[in-house]
Amino acid sequence: MLLRAEARGLPTFWLDIVVKRDGKLKDLDRLLRRTWVECCGHLSEFSTGTHRKVSMNTKVSEALGPGDRLGYVYDFGSSTELVVRLLGGVNAPSKSTIRLAARNEAPTWPCDACRKAATAVCPQCLYEGKGFCCATHATDHDCGEDILLPVVNSPRMGVCGYTGEA
Repeated sequence: MLLRAEARGLPTFWLDIVVKRDGKLKDLDRLLRRTWVECCGHLSEFSTGTHRKVSMNTKVSEALGPGDRLGYVYDFGSSTELVVRLLGGVNAPSKSTIRLAARNEAPTWPCDACRKAATAVCPQCLYEGKGFCCATHATDHDCGEDILLPVVNSPRMGVCGYTGEA
């Protein structure tokens, strides 16, 4: 099965994932954590469009059919929300139950001060739609250099203690 996971409200971030029909949602959860969201061991869950929680032991093939979407939430405080949908079937023999097939290219975020490529983001300022700093301007960021997190290819960028792939 070929799945697409997208960040809710941020279509810039997506993953295409191949999972065997007997793969379970807990396998998908592990891949999403490892690749995109894990920072501090927060709770996560999948839910249907009717907001009904789906067990992590459910087979992906039972949870998703054509046209279905699953919601995914990681961290119920500083939540990162994803939508998972079935793109179709693929003939992709693999020994692993689940694997990453493709992902978006890492977006380039401009430094607020000089417009060069940012290397750090301020979690405080991000809520105001700013907070990106290049290496030069990170040292004199108003909130302090200690609060900055790295710019990474994840919808979890700048949230909690997320610093990139595990």
